[in-house]
Formats: sequence, C-alpha cells, structure tokens
Amino acid sequence: MDDFRKMRQKFTLFLLVFSVGLSAQKGIRFEHDLAFADALAFAKTEKKLIFVDAYTSWCGPCKMMASRVFPDSAVGLYFNAHFVNLKTDMEKGEGPGLAQRYGVEFFPTLLFLNGEGQVVHKAVGYHNAEEFLKLAKTAADPSANLLSLETRYKKGERNADLLKALTDAKNAAFDPATGQLANEYLKTQTNLSSPENMDFIMRYVDDPFSEGFRFLQKNRTAFEDKFSQKEVKQKLDGLFENYLQSHPNLQLGEVQRLYGAVYPEQGERLASNYRLTYYQQREDMVNFAKAALDHYTRYPSNDADELNEIAFLFVQNVTEPALLQEALKWAEQSVSIRESHYNQDTLARLYFKTGKKKQAAAAARRSIQLAKTAGEDASQTEQLLEKINGK
Repeated sequence: MDDFRKMRQKFTLFLLVFSVGLSAQKGIRFEHDLAFADALAFAKTEKKLIFVDAYTSWCGPCKMMASRVFPDSAVGLYFNAHFVNLKTDMEKGEGPGLAQRYGVEFFPTLLFLNGEGQVVHKAVGYHNAEEFLKLAKTAADPSANLLSLETRYKKGERNADLLKALTDAKNAAFDPATGQLANEYLKTQTNLSSPENMDFIMRYVDDPFSEGFRFLQKNRTAFEDKFSQKEVKQKLDGLFENYLQSHPNLQLGEVQRLYGAVYPEQGERLASNYRLTYYQQREDMVNFAKAALDHYTRYPSNDADELNEIAFLFVQNVTEPALLQEALKWAEQSVSIRESHYNQDTLARLYFKTGKKKQAAAAARRSIQLAKTAGEDASQTEQLLEKINGK
C-alpha cells in the first residue's frame, strides 16, 4: 500500500512538473475571454498586476512580438506567475475605449496596470525577449516602476537619479513630457560634457531653446567627434521637424526664431524660404510675391526647376507688371541653365502676360517641339499658342 502511495505521489509530481514545463513552453497565457472589468477584479483578488498587449491587426511589430517573444518559455514563466495577461485589439470591442482611457496612440503599447486600473508602467514598440523580461521586472518593482517614480516626483523629489530614471521611463512610454524632464535633469549636472551627459543630450533633448540644446550647438564639433556629423545633423533635423509639428500654431516670427536656433549659420536663408511656404499655404499671394522677390534677390538660385516653379507660380497668381518682369528673368535663367518643355512653356506664358506676343509665340512653338521630341503632352501649350495667335 505504501509502495502504491509513493508511486502515485511520484506520478502526480511528474504530471505537475510536466504541466509547468508545457505551460512555460507555450509562453504567455492570455485571458482572451476575460472582460477588462473582470480582469481588474481578478487582479485584485490574485494581488497581481495586469499586462495588456495593446495591438492592432495591421501592426508589424505587434505580429513579431506575438510570434517571437510571447511564446518564449522564460517570458511565459515570468508573466504567467506575476500578471493577469490580456491581449486587446485597440480597434475592436473594448479596445477603442481602453485606447482613449490610457492614451494609446502607437503600437504595440505594453501596459502594466494595477487592480485599480492605474498605469503602473508603460512602454511602446517591439521588445525582444530579454528586453521584455527586463521591462516586466521593472514594472513589478514597486520602487522602480513608472507609477513609483511619478509619485516621488509629484511629492517634490528632484534628485538627479530620480529625474534620470523618470526621463528614461517617460521616453520608453513615448510620453511628450520626456524633453521637459531631460531639461530638469541637465540642470542638476555640473559637467554636461561627460560622455554620459552627451549621450543623454543626443537621446532626449527636444527643445531648441533649452540649455542642453544650446550646449550641443556650442560644442557641435565635440558631438560630431563622439557620434558623427551625420548623426548630429539627423538630431538637428529631427528636433526641428518634431518641434514644428508639436507647435502647429507658431507665428511666422516664431518659426524664423526656430530656424535661427537650430540652424544658426543658415537660419536666415531657411527662414526666408519658409516665408514663401507660409504665405502660399495661406493663399496670401500678395505677400507671397513680395517674399519671393526678396528671397531670390538675397539668395539667387541656379536650379532650373526651382526657378521655373517660382516663375510659374507668378504666372498663376501675380498681375503686377513689375513683379511679372522679375518672374520673366527667372524663367529666362531657368531656360539658359537647362532648357525643357516646361520652362519654355512658362516663358511663353510670361511673355504673353507682359504683352510680348512675338516672343510668346516663339517660346510656345519651342516648348511644343521639345515636348514632342521627349514624348510629352503638349496640348496645354498648343492651346496657349492658339490663344496667342488669336484663334
């Protein structure tokens, strides 16, 4: 009897070990049929956090995590022991409501919530198995997760270690407050030229008017030596574009100031060029024409296509004779640099608009000839020629 009992115990233990091993091999066990409200209640009861894989059906990195990371045995072992795991399509069922509630805008978003529904930790984007496990362990650490760091910050703590850790966490969550926190951290530093702080500036600084960015500009050569000219240029270009996109209501003067801050050596030229775009987008063609004349007087172009484009915009939008004469110079210069069907057509239209019918007809005929030689459509220029000839 005792032998039978021992054999049964061994068999039960074997099944248990086999079951655990099988479970680990399967990776994360997601509760597919569990409503979010029930998951919160279950998490409270089990004293666990909730992990939410916020995904969409079309998201490539989401599919990669589902096929490569979630099935990992080590990942499954940790997640199944510490979290209630939900996999939620953000475009179906409860997904849109959860996306709005938790500010999910990028995919995948990896959410870690407590039983009260608070965000304990958050990250965005693909993570390999090692990175994902590290993320989960940080989320499960009540002294290191995002909620803990934010709580300390809200209570007034501002030491360098906290600010750096919170900046890292906010950045991983794609939080727009990352740059502001980075600026706060840099204010605690006495040596911005340390390798660690140079890395930090390149990674996190996003305010072109901040102390950290001014340090980068002042020491650009040192940053180019540490990273590369290409990386520093990418940093500047990305910072400029992101700042412009995140401040859509900037006035013209503010944009000009932005150009000066990010591109001090060519800021005025770039700002001058931006004025053309600014007025054109607002269909303020009077100021557009004035800005264009000012720009190309100060910054002449030798690009045939650019000169033809600006001259053609004058054809379409300008009636003042003095301005049309300037456009005529641009069109003639474009033709002299590289003749084409398009710039000869523009030249013909400008001649015609300024009352020079003979020159207009000659330019139109030349445009048609070039178009036919190149196999391009000349019908618009043929209609212009008929109009010039009074037909």
